[in-house]
Amino acid sequence: MTTAVRRGWRRGRPFAAGLLLGLGGLELICVSWAGLGFLRFTGTAGAASWALGALFVVAGVTTWHNPALRYFSGVLAAVMSLVSLVAANLGGLLLGFLLTAVGSALALAWIPQQAPSTPQEEA
Repeated sequence: MTTAVRRGWRRGRPFAAGLLLGLGGLELICVSWAGLGFLRFTGTAGAASWALGALFVVAGVTTWHNPALRYFSGVLAAVMSLVSLVAANLGGLLLGFLLTAVGSALALAWIPQQAPSTPQEEA
């Protein structure tokens, strides 16, 4: 893939939104998995971290591969990010919450570029 093709692919979809949603989901999973050495995230909080993290990654990939579903994945991610504060160890120690909240806002705010229109000549 050439650089121009990659750049066009990124501009044609909410790339930053999908990236932040995916990173936030991975952060939730990693915090639950690693446990930071002194904290053990097991039980319902650990299970919620894995489930919400996987859903965030799916929402991020959905925004990349089907930009028409950006509203659905953006609203779903916004609600899940608020749920992660309560259910998943303060949203992955707040970093996962912040990444997914900003990612969902970017998915909702993204507008596809319109093709430039040519002015019609008057006869």
